[in-house]
Amino acid sequence: MTKVSFYKINNDSIPLGLVCELVQKAHCSSHQVLCQVPSQQVADSLDSLLWTHDPASFIPHGVGSKNIPVAISTDPFPGDHYQLLINLCHEIPEWFSRFERIIEIVNSNKSYQDSKRENFQFYKDRGYPLGFYDLTKRTAHNKS
Repeated sequence: MTKVSFYKINNDSIPLGLVCELVQKAHCSSHQVLCQVPSQQVADSLDSLLWTHDPASFIPHGVGSKNIPVAISTDPFPGDHYQLLINLCHEIPEWFSRFERIIEIVNSNKSYQDSKRENFQFYKDRGYPLGFYDLTKRTAHNKS
């Protein structure tokens, strides 16, 4: 069954630095990752940041690519070969259950928090194992 983890942060924008950290950790564990993002602008920003996030590492990734270790997508049907979904969208994708693990990031934006609360309740009502990580005291993730 898919395991779902929620990461709570202080800032009210999409925390691309945190996403890069999570992607790097997953990639180092040989997991395939899909970052589902709400817009092409966010996709392009994440793509750029993944190239420069850690100068000592290399994370093979691409925007819209379906057969690479780390994919960044706005596509509602991005392929089906990933182990980890990092969902940066408000809504839960219809195909979420094919992933081994999902990460939902909860920022301080009210409408975003409300949608993530609904997502949490959705997963809980269906019996998915849930985890919660409070990163509000970690200043490194308050950067986007």
